Amino acid sequence: MALLVDFTVFNPDAGLRVDWEWHRQHSMTTWEKHGASKERIEFCDRILRSSGIADNSAALPEWLQPDKSAEPKTDSVHSGREARMVQGQCIAELLFKTGIEPEQVDILVTNCSIYCPVPSMASMLVNMFGLREDVEAYHLGGMGCSMGVVGLNLVRDLLAARPNSIALFVTNEVVTAGFYLGDRKEALVTNALFRMGGAAAILTNRPSWRLRAKYALAHVNRVHTGRFPRAYSCLNLEPDEEGHNGIVLTKDLPSEAALCLNKAIARAAPRVMTWRQYGEAAAHFARDFAAKASRRERPPAYQPDFTQCADHFLIHAGGYAILQAIKKGLRLPAEKMMPAFVTLRDYGNTSSSSTWYTLAYIESCEGVRANQKIMQIGVGGGMKAGVAIWRALRGFTDAHPAWAHLGGRRQVEAQLPRPITVDYESRYDARAAVEAQEKLRAAPRRPEAERISFEPAKEPRRLNVRSWRDVSRTDAGDWWRRPPGQPLAEGEGEGEGEGERGAAAQAAAGVQRGAEARPAPEAAGAEAEEPAAAAAAEAPLAAAEAGAFAALEEASPAAKPSAARSVQVLAVAADDM
Repeated sequence: MALLVDFTVFNPDAGLRVDWEWHRQHSMTTWEKHGASKERIEFCDRILRSSGIADNSAALPEWLQPDKSAEPKTDSVHSGREARMVQGQCIAELLFKTGIEPEQVDILVTNCSIYCPVPSMASMLVNMFGLREDVEAYHLGGMGCSMGVVGLNLVRDLLAARPNSIALFVTNEVVTAGFYLGDRKEALVTNALFRMGGAAAILTNRPSWRLRAKYALAHVNRVHTGRFPRAYSCLNLEPDEEGHNGIVLTKDLPSEAALCLNKAIARAAPRVMTWRQYGEAAAHFARDFAAKASRRERPPAYQPDFTQCADHFLIHAGGYAILQAIKKGLRLPAEKMMPAFVTLRDYGNTSSSSTWYTLAYIESCEGVRANQKIMQIGVGGGMKAGVAIWRALRGFTDAHPAWAHLGGRRQVEAQLPRPITVDYESRYDARAAVEAQEKLRAAPRRPEAERISFEPAKEPRRLNVRSWRDVSRTDAGDWWRRPPGQPLAEGEGEGEGEGERGAAAQAAAGVQRGAEARPAPEAAGAEAEEPAAAAAAEAPLAAAEAGAFAALEEASPAAKPSAARSVQVLAVAADDM
């Protein structure tokens, strides 16, 4: 059985957020000078306004934003920068969060549809994080938006072939490589919908890790309808008349995606149906057989109530129309669709990682109870569709940094750019949102035994030093920009793996370097100010040193290497003070 230990999603910095309204008023003339026609900009604007994406939330690289780049850059160099930024942050945060060392990873599976460099993206991550020489590394390209779910099938099979192993699953899409520079409307839709995003997950089949894992993979299946010409050609990467490559979406895409997804869900439904639904299905089969034998009109196909089959639904946030079609096909209420619509609002279409953003929202704002079933649904070009069924092993809430801006508050329909079922007076009806929030607070509370705790999980972890936002982000802006293969600086990485003594020596050396590198107070001025200035300068260094050694003492023996790395980060932060 495959266990999901933990996962992380990419949390873009504020500088990567796109304020489309500001761009519309100030920056579009910049791109018009470089060949972007006014019709192209207006078409993308119409698509964006009807897409369900907020004007100032989703992220794009700086070299694709009009106010930060004179012209869009889509070359392989900038594509590689985006890949290292997204995947590097996700994996670094995940390893820090779980306390797993890169040398412990046995299987690596990466996915990116459009950007397929040489060496592969899997090799890039092996180089960045120093994975073992015998690691099984695979990179999958051209798999589309379904890979975030379909890839779990491959990971499960690889774990079944290697008992007692740890697998690292990384999925994202590089929007730089897929940004379209032409005027073909079928390809311009992706410019308005796709945004930066990525996810990384640790899966294992070690029985001893069951107590620390979040979910167990109960079932996963996939369907591929590529043998039909319409399904195969409804989504393509092809050049236009001027030679600009772009992802072309045809009019057959919604119908083919619905057909493929229907087949995948039909295969997964018997795995999650209740006993009562089994009885209803048997009675329906008997009525259908009798109608067929008597040549009467046959009843419509039986479809179970999926709200009785699963507690949460992770649906690919491909766009407003796609989510509405899935909602109608599965007959889901608005509250079950809310996580997917919130993901679309705040992060746009992040391709294969969108379902993981939805799961992060559920963990952060709604909470998960033990034994709840989670249905993860993905669909992408080819056509391919996948359905994964997860079972929660314990009840918890996990505050993901990507959803920290919500403060753990559940969202309501009035806070969406486009409503799910109700037409509000404006795109953001503040009054309706306040009324809905008050109604939610006034709802009868569950008994104390069933109430979800919004405190962090109390289960022991191998490493619990500080949060990623407090520690790991301090050097994330530098290390992922380092070119692949560049050697470490002198003294960097010394003492790693030597236990507590090596980590303490690193921390002491880092703090000492910070003290030596700190400039002396200026001689000019009153001499009485020098002791106060020196004391003020020593305070943050002393605090960093004390926090580093306290964290090292609290770490378990198995987590000493990870604690040593955390102390290195604190030492670097002290140097920068």
